[in-house]
Amino acid sequence: MRRTVLALGVCAWLAGPAVVGASAEESVTERLDRIEERLDTLQDGGSGDEARGDGGAGRLTWHGYGELHFNSPEGSGVPDDNAPAIMDLHRMVWGLSYRFNDRISVHTEVDFEHAAQEMELEFAYLDFEITPAFNIRTGSMLMPMGPLNEFHEPTLFYSVERPYVQRTIIPTSWQEGGAGVFGAVNGLKYRVYLVSGLNAEGFTASDGIRGGRGGVAEQPSDDLAIVGRLEYVGLPGIDLGLSAYQGGANTTKNPALTDAGVGIWEADARLRMAGFDLRGVYSLIQVDGADQITAFTLADPDVDDQVVGEEMMGWYLEAAYEVLRLLAADSEQEVVVFIRYEDFNTQQSVPTGFSADPANDRQVMTAGLAYFPILDVAVKADLESWDDGADNDGTRFNLGVAYQF
Repeated sequence: MRRTVLALGVCAWLAGPAVVGASAEESVTERLDRIEERLDTLQDGGSGDEARGDGGAGRLTWHGYGELHFNSPEGSGVPDDNAPAIMDLHRMVWGLSYRFNDRISVHTEVDFEHAAQEMELEFAYLDFEITPAFNIRTGSMLMPMGPLNEFHEPTLFYSVERPYVQRTIIPTSWQEGGAGVFGAVNGLKYRVYLVSGLNAEGFTASDGIRGGRGGVAEQPSDDLAIVGRLEYVGLPGIDLGLSAYQGGANTTKNPALTDAGVGIWEADARLRMAGFDLRGVYSLIQVDGADQITAFTLADPDVDDQVVGEEMMGWYLEAAYEVLRLLAADSEQEVVVFIRYEDFNTQQSVPTGFSADPANDRQVMTAGLAYFPILDVAVKADLESWDDGADNDGTRFNLGVAYQF
């Protein structure tokens, strides 16, 4: 109860100065449209007008983002009230893009996590631009799976932490090496890549396929996969997306995992209108050879999270509203209040003869606000309420500061 009161108090404090002094001239729809237009430009092979065409040849551009988190208590699952609170400079990401000429460009990002204690490559790929409808991309690429994995800058979602469905079911941030094509035609955008497959030896009961990501670091790649995403953005304020992935998951040629493979299907929709921002995401994973993977992990004495699900499922619904638009004053500031409900289970079904752990059937309700003093900076506060099938529950209070440039 004391933590809940503290959360509400901080939320009110964050909102106060903006509510008293100003209102948003732009709606949340317009703000998000401007951000996504910038990101689409980067993804489609440029970093703004200066990097387009012959006049942009030889241009080097720099971008990045970062976020500081306070979590009380620490953790990313059902909160343990006996755990301490933590302060974490979770991410500091720097990216460079270079345009060789009007057709060829390279894009890179490196993530320095936890106050630069860990370093991770976000992506590093070449774009070969041919026509708006057909272009080629090759290198280490973020998988076009769901609405967040490619575009996960912290000013693009309202909560302090990323939605848990898009961490546990869709393992953001997920990158693989490979090649593919992308383009846009009449409001339809697509990406299709042939990439390295997942490694089933890293799958677990509670984190699903997350541990099977390769990271493109001398990655075993005996099995390959195909991944793609189709988006419809032809109507203002409406975004519809479908993603699919299919591939083998025995990248090390392990004779005990001959049937290992993964299929992922995802659908998402978003409506932004009159200050409202409504979103829904659903994802289903089917694991072939889950019995073989489980038997393999059971043979490892160092693994205690062993029964890998044959099916993993997750969905969430989120509603947000930009409250400062209700006032008449002219300001670039915005305060967005939101609520999100998530339901995900990494053992939706398990191999015959094994039992699922009900603790892996999890539900999270997150409510809070995000204050944008300017377009590229956000101050966030929210409260998570967790439950699982084993009757565990708890709450977590989060504060965050995020930026991008």
